[in-house]
Amino acid sequence: MARITVSTDQLAVLGGLISGFVRFLRRLAFVAVGATVVLVAVLQRDGFTADEVVLTILLLTPPAILLFFAQGVQAVLSFPDRLQRMPGEGQERIAELTRFAGQPPASRARNLPLFLWRLRGTVGSARDVVGVTALLRVFTPWFLGLAALSALLCIVLPLIVLVTLLVVAVGP
Repeated sequence: MARITVSTDQLAVLGGLISGFVRFLRRLAFVAVGATVVLVAVLQRDGFTADEVVLTILLLTPPAILLFFAQGVQAVLSFPDRLQRMPGEGQERIAELTRFAGQPPASRARNLPLFLWRLRGTVGSARDVVGVTALLRVFTPWFLGLAALSALLCIVLPLIVLVTLLVVAVGP
């Protein structure tokens, strides 16, 4: 059976393209948030009603979904680096645990809080590697569709705000 080989240079180029895409999605989401803030400011000059609060929440939903999607893509993109760092971090923690076990009991009791704090970092990094499976949910078909719809709404929202500002500026 033939083996498939992939150049790491090709993967680096792909990673750069994906990082650029994530930056674009984040900027698009923040532009939509800014447009929502402008629209809320225009609506607020006549008073802020419960309907406008609901509208604000609805308008902030697409950028939030887009930011969540971008975060998930970024986490998956950084996953190989985390996997490469884990063995080295694990060896450092084992060496630290060995040094801690070799200390006299009085010294062990004094250094226990610091040791537990450092051990928390190890457990946290392992949890982060396992936790990437939750972020893989951003690649389910329904969430990809939701992210695409959110991106479209984040493009349309600033246009709607521009039209609203023109109507308010020209209006009576």
